[in-house]
Amino acid sequence: MRFSFSISVLCLGVLLAQSVRAETEDQHAAITMLGELNGVALQCRYFDQTQRIKHTLVANLPKRRELGLLFEDATNKSFLAFMQRDETCPGSADFVGQVDSAVDLLEAAFAK
Repeated sequence: MRFSFSISVLCLGVLLAQSVRAETEDQHAAITMLGELNGVALQCRYFDQTQRIKHTLVANLPKRRELGLLFEDATNKSFLAFMQRDETCPGSADFVGQVDSAVDLLEAAFAK
């Protein structure tokens, strides 16, 4: 009985581990890119772009916690790195162009 229970738990763990990494490399990269841009947008107070980025994610991503965590982690790392490097903010038009490209990549990566 105990052996059977251990195998069941092991199988469940394997299935859960596989579902956590179900996104493709393109999807992973697109989410990370938007997170990085979101960190810059927060630092530079481009709040219209932060709203646009989040709206794009909600509209295109499957509702999975790990995808949201990936985005939040990329945002936090980008925000802190930008601050530590004491970078200057990109021009608004240039930044909007970067977000446009990242949105297009995300939409293509998650096209149904």
